[in-house]
Amino acid sequence: MSSTAAKDDSTSPTSADKSPPSSWRIFLLVGLVAAAVVGGFQWYTSTTTSSSSRVLLESIDGPKTVTVYDNGQSSGGVQVTLFPSHVPSGHALAAYLSEFIVVDGIQLATLPPTPVVADRVYTGHGMLVSSFDDIVHGDRLYLVAPGLLFVWPFVTLGHRVHLTAKLSPTTKPIVLESFSDSPRVFHVHNFFTDAEADALVDRILTIDDDLDKLQQSHVGHVSGAKKVSRHRTSENAFDQVSDTAVSIRKRSFDLLRVHPYQDDMSDGLQLLRYTQKQAYIAHTDYFSTHTSSDWNWNPKAGGSNRFATVFLYLSNVTAGGQTVFPLADMPPGHDHPPMSPDVQELAQSLFEDNSWEKDMVTKCSTKLASYPRKTHAVLFYSQKPNGELDPQSLHGGCPVLEGTKWAANLWVWNKRRYGLDQARTDKLNVRFVNPSSVAVDLAWKESKMATIPAGHSVPYSSFHGHVWVEYIIAYCVTLNHHRIFF
Repeated sequence: MSSTAAKDDSTSPTSADKSPPSSWRIFLLVGLVAAAVVGGFQWYTSTTTSSSSRVLLESIDGPKTVTVYDNGQSSGGVQVTLFPSHVPSGHALAAYLSEFIVVDGIQLATLPPTPVVADRVYTGHGMLVSSFDDIVHGDRLYLVAPGLLFVWPFVTLGHRVHLTAKLSPTTKPIVLESFSDSPRVFHVHNFFTDAEADALVDRILTIDDDLDKLQQSHVGHVSGAKKVSRHRTSENAFDQVSDTAVSIRKRSFDLLRVHPYQDDMSDGLQLLRYTQKQAYIAHTDYFSTHTSSDWNWNPKAGGSNRFATVFLYLSNVTAGGQTVFPLADMPPGHDHPPMSPDVQELAQSLFEDNSWEKDMVTKCSTKLASYPRKTHAVLFYSQKPNGELDPQSLHGGCPVLEGTKWAANLWVWNKRRYGLDQARTDKLNVRFVNPSSVAVDLAWKESKMATIPAGHSVPYSSFHGHVWVEYIIAYCVTLNHHRIFF
């Protein structure tokens, strides 16, 4: 027995080379991983990146790779891999991603140019990002600079985004379909119903307020002082109060991802009637930056102007009545329907040679155009994603050759619209001075208006009761691959 015991001892492993059973190894491995997680251990990998792609170094949490673009852009994107720690908030993520691309934003002429840091991030479906869970692997992310609004990107011709919109009267998703990059134009499907179209047509004929009732269309920027123009021969009315009009206004804000809805950022819903021969010559919906001296009309410099137009066709039209963008051509694969000989003869007989109407008929059948179809809508932008006014948005209401065109449109502004404060007598001209040694942000309510560098000042018009806030720009340091804002 002693020899057996000696043999067993000799074959037993020593303390230096003992190895636990495989089941023990599994438990030990699990224990080590748990200890690493609880203890906060992290493993990092180093990756060589190209100029168009930069991989962020992070922890064992699952990454999501996205492509980052400036607001409304379809090219120039940079691939970035994100982890949860990069998204403590949407604002922090926007600041972080601003290091990877050039963000174009508001520049005040009175201040020296400074790099723009975005303050919001939107997904390819127009969702405002507030947490890591809002991001989908492979998504496109769009950075929006302070003081600007999100602009839907073109992406590619025919690109579609399905949206669940508030106050939608149908169970179908609203579909945004890319039609033109410049000007930025989209077809909008399932935006409103046949019943809503009929309700608005009925509403046009019942408004009896002297200012809002159906009458010869006018032009100008001052309500009550607009003028009749021989280049705008249609009739219009404004619906400020009906349930259908209010619902469509709020739905339009949701479509544009302008949240929350603000009544002072849009005109009333304009209702239109074009009978035979009536038209509206090519024009822009935005006003010139030199329209008047009592308002900053330049959004790129922090001002306010018309931002986008949502146009609704309330009826079918037998011939004519398109919305034309004469500075652009129809996209590939989209041709104008042929004009029948009878319609061609009719167009020749309706207008004099060399008239602006006859010139429009030609452009309406050769240039970029949307055709009237009941319950169809189009969205087009009057401003570029960086706040510049877009001259490519020039458009016109084509002459109706046969039938009647009923339509409606909403003009949405990028900020509080002109005309609401002009009658006030408590206007103040103020100058905000930054005497400190660091830059500060200037905000009205919750909207950033400007960044004031150290030792500079900026003038603004304001009113009694307006609340302005100055706050120090968030500084950021990187410590062990984590960004800390203070």
